Amino acid sequence: MINLFERFDSKTQVLYKSLQLAGHQNYTIVIHDDGFLPDNITSPYQFFANNPTSANDKSMFFNGIEIPKYWEIEGNNDEAWIKDMGEIRGKIVYQKQYKSRIVNRVEWLDKNGKVRFIDYYTKNGIKFSQTVLDENGKVILKKYMNREGKEVIYENYITKDIVLEWQDKTYFFDSEVAFILFYLQALNIEMNQFVINSLSTPFAVLYNMNISGNDVLFWQEQSGGSIPGNMKLIFNADMARQFKIIVPEHAEHQTLTNSMQAFEKTCVFKSGYLYDYVKRNDYTQNALIMTNSDQLEHIESIVAAVPYVSFHIAALTDMSSKLLNLSQYNNVKLFPTVDEDTIQALYEKCDVYLDINEGKEIVDALRKALDYDMLIMGYESIAHNRTVTAIENLFTKEDEAQALIQALHKIYKRRKVFNQRLQFQKEHINEVSVQLFNHKLKV
Repeated sequence: MINLFERFDSKTQVLYKSLQLAGHQNYTIVIHDDGFLPDNITSPYQFFANNPTSANDKSMFFNGIEIPKYWEIEGNNDEAWIKDMGEIRGKIVYQKQYKSRIVNRVEWLDKNGKVRFIDYYTKNGIKFSQTVLDENGKVILKKYMNREGKEVIYENYITKDIVLEWQDKTYFFDSEVAFILFYLQALNIEMNQFVINSLSTPFAVLYNMNISGNDVLFWQEQSGGSIPGNMKLIFNADMARQFKIIVPEHAEHQTLTNSMQAFEKTCVFKSGYLYDYVKRNDYTQNALIMTNSDQLEHIESIVAAVPYVSFHIAALTDMSSKLLNLSQYNNVKLFPTVDEDTIQALYEKCDVYLDINEGKEIVDALRKALDYDMLIMGYESIAHNRTVTAIENLFTKEDEAQALIQALHKIYKRRKVFNQRLQFQKEHINEVSVQLFNHKLKV
């Protein structure tokens, strides 16, 4: 079985982890490599570039970018800029949910402040691709280089052609699908079964593959009540390969099958995801807030109303006097300029996460809270990650956050109420057992 994913985005990561937890250590390919794929995942770029690794490899820190003489780099924890005599000529974008100030890409600006080139870096600090844009911001081409800077893949976004330089030969492809088919043949691997989660390029590759097989589509999108066009091709039964469709999100399964005829429903199955929690919720009276902002609306009302709960508030930066003044409450613990070890210790200690900060989410706090089996509660108007937050656990800020305060009282008055809210969360993320997951995969 081979995982063929278009991108390694958050939904794909959840699916990939579920497959692993279910015992399926599939060979995994990601078509569009962002430079930060896990070591056990490959891509067409990695195969054709064949970059050797070195013990000295390290990620590109923001001030390590090569710039013209007399230009300067300035930055903070969120972003950085390249300046020429005070004029911004480049924007440095950090890799999200990664080490501090590690470069994902550099957007180079022309004299009019428009992005004309984008350089992309790998987790090993190699500039591996460059995108060229016209003056209207439209992508013209993208090229991929090996670590010596030699061009390996050239993609023309206007004509859709792809040129490959490999083993001293030049190959031309009129589409991305043709390129991926060539890549799969070059891998020389068994192609009797693929797992995909996209009806775009991965499906098109299998549709054009003249090899019989039995494949699985994990449908992770929203159909809006109508069957997607490419999904209809599966039901037409004119493909060389057979498909089963697995829908992990229960609400979407209902929506999708409501639009289907009886014979179409026979190859569509409801499933879910698997989660490997770092710890199990211990029902302790410890709540965590991760924030780089002092805008925690009604925080004083909350900590004063629930004195038996210890509120741990942590920030990557220094804290303002507004936050520091919260130390007057015996049940508030402050952690300014918190380090990674302390963050981990706080997640180990706390069993409730409060998503009430008005600023940006930091350290992928909500996903991390889910991984630590914490009950996530917060304000409906500012929920930073609705994918992991049950709607039942979101509250209005009105009336000094009385709805949230009452919910906190109730969960600590009766553990049954706490467990019910945690169950809302598990249902929201479509958690299932290993047995059910594998049963649906093998049906």
